[in-house]
Amino acid sequence: MPSQKSSLDPTKRSPKQKRGRERVAVLTEAAARVFLDKGYEAATMTEIAAEAKSSIGSLYQFFPTKVLLAEALHLERLRQLNAALVDLQATVDGKRAAEIGDAIFARLGAFLEEHREFPVLAARRDIPKERKVQSRAELRGNITALLRKAAPSIGDDVELLAALVLELLRIIVTAAHDPDLGGDPRITAELRGMLRKRLEEATS
Repeated sequence: MPSQKSSLDPTKRSPKQKRGRERVAVLTEAAARVFLDKGYEAATMTEIAAEAKSSIGSLYQFFPTKVLLAEALHLERLRQLNAALVDLQATVDGKRAAEIGDAIFARLGAFLEEHREFPVLAARRDIPKERKVQSRAELRGNITALLRKAAPSIGDDVELLAALVLELLRIIVTAAHDPDLGGDPRITAELRGMLRKRLEEATS
């Protein structure tokens, strides 16, 4: 006699889990639009629920606070940014360090164009400190992996330069959120030129 499947069988839970993931995606994308339009501090859960065409109760079921909602969205965007950097590795083998630096800047530019709420998320004051440290380490690790593919090799300075690249990327994200700078493309161009010169010196 065939055994009955347990009520905990993951195949029985998967449709519900899939619907839950889809619902979370709808809510976080709605939050992204509201954060971009209103700013993080001014945005309300009521506005986010309305943007998602959801009840406020449903929103609170998934995200009891705005902080948790913003953090979930921020983590998803960081996952996407890291994935973009990992994908970049396949295209930079044997390129000069300066070319890799340009590619990193270009990839960040495309990411910020697609996810314009990212600077708003990055400027939050309530980001958990431990998570911030972990996220920076992951980004720095992926940048280091890219720079290690340079030919000629950067050598012992690769981790130092990866940290420098990360700081320059942070400046770009911060500038994008500054109302006085408004994401002025000249800032990115200046920083890109500085990085290119430094990377050229490191491999000369």
